[in-house]
Amino acid sequence: MLTSLTMNKIILFILVLGIVYKVTMIADGNFLFNMDSARDFVDVREMVELKKLRLTGPTTPIDGLYDGPFWYYFLAIGYVILKGDPYSAVLLQIILWAIGGFFLLKLVKNINIFLTIPIGFVWVASNYIVLANLYSFNPTPVTLLAPLFIYSLVEYLENGKAIYGMLTWILAGLFFNFEMNFGVFTPLIIFLSVVLTNNLKLLRKKWFWLGVGLFIATLLPQVIFDLRHQFIMSKAIFKHLSENSGSNINLLVRFQSVSISFYNTFVPTLMNQKWLVWLILGLFVAVLIGFLKTRKKEILIIVSLTFITIPFVGYLFLPVAINPWHLGPEMATSLILIAYLLKRLLEGTFPSKIVSVILSVSIIWFAILNIGNSFIHDRRKPNLDPSLFRNEIAAIDYVYQKAGGQNFKVYTYLPSVYDYPYQYLFWWYGKKKYGYIPGEYAYSPNKPQYISNKEKFEGSKDNYSGLVFLIKEPDRIRMRQAWENDYKGMKFIAKEMVGSIEIEIRKELF
Repeated sequence: MLTSLTMNKIILFILVLGIVYKVTMIADGNFLFNMDSARDFVDVREMVELKKLRLTGPTTPIDGLYDGPFWYYFLAIGYVILKGDPYSAVLLQIILWAIGGFFLLKLVKNINIFLTIPIGFVWVASNYIVLANLYSFNPTPVTLLAPLFIYSLVEYLENGKAIYGMLTWILAGLFFNFEMNFGVFTPLIIFLSVVLTNNLKLLRKKWFWLGVGLFIATLLPQVIFDLRHQFIMSKAIFKHLSENSGSNINLLVRFQSVSISFYNTFVPTLMNQKWLVWLILGLFVAVLIGFLKTRKKEILIIVSLTFITIPFVGYLFLPVAINPWHLGPEMATSLILIAYLLKRLLEGTFPSKIVSVILSVSIIWFAILNIGNSFIHDRRKPNLDPSLFRNEIAAIDYVYQKAGGQNFKVYTYLPSVYDYPYQYLFWWYGKKKYGYIPGEYAYSPNKPQYISNKEKFEGSKDNYSGLVFLIKEPDRIRMRQAWENDYKGMKFIAKEMVGSIEIEIRKELF
């Protein structure tokens, strides 16, 4: 029999393996620095370099509505420590992954000590969880810290310790800051968990309401921003709701859509093994029926089910798009329920024990295959994604080398239009490695300013050589030709491909 000490060592091994695996994956610039990631760094740069506090965070799909600012303050920690290096954001997320993994395995260990191994391997190698570490994005902390939220809520419900209650409410507020699409459900998850576990006595204690106050405090920056800007966010919400009222929602169609979204996100959570997904879902229905019939229900399972069910039902009525990154917390929590399923099967008849063992071994096997494929195959193949950090840096190196130390202008075509990655990297990397920033770097000349305080981050206009570099990402939206028309009057010098990125050198005729 494995002792508790031995299992703790196994848990530590799994977490260390995961950290090494993820750090190796992003080595040599193998992480995405796309429009969203770069936009965040541009905003954090303004916040840190110009000492401007933020009241809001990234924009949301609803025009005029913003997430909270705590994502930016989180990024600012790494920004300051690594002096603006975009690596800092993905490294911070790996730290969050380790924190979430520790509490996930702590919860699973209480279900069944042996099941920490298959669940731990999923946390390491799941395609969906791995993606959360390959680029910085404000919803990912909600996914990675969901196990900590559940752990603190369960501890609070079981032991009534105020510290866990306040931690739960603080996490709820941070989740609302990071990703409103899920964060809006957190207060209801807490209240309903209290009711379903017969802990109504907690509602009469001051510490519970102090926690509610802490939750509200995390929303104050957005409230202050809204007050200062004539209720721009409140109006945006009301406008969106009025234009997408409940009368226009077909519940049957919406149920199918939400179910498909959950399923399509659950599949990559389980290493894209559809047969494994269907088998687990089928078996879990039977286990869930048995759980609902029992008198004494485990608080952990009640909380986990509530954590998934509330958003599922909420999405049936809320007129919002459901993207994979909105479902990360539910996917992290599903691993707890998988552990519970495997435990119940182990406690059953001999055939069910065999099924549990087969499922556990299969999960470990597919996780190991994922890790092996990453090292053996994926790392050997060049990744030509133009949004990959290393490819963007290669393009910038090419430009500076061709400039030969002379001042130049550079314009960038991205299908996203806004060239946030190059806006940030020419300022940070160009200054760091080559000692100067180009005289002009933008999407296109003479366009309205879309970078706040851009004049504070521009290079010198002196000693301009006349060289103009055009960095062109693949034309996925068929708009590049219109962009290129702005430069036809310039003298053509050369053109070269740097991976999948085309770089053209021209010269202005004075």
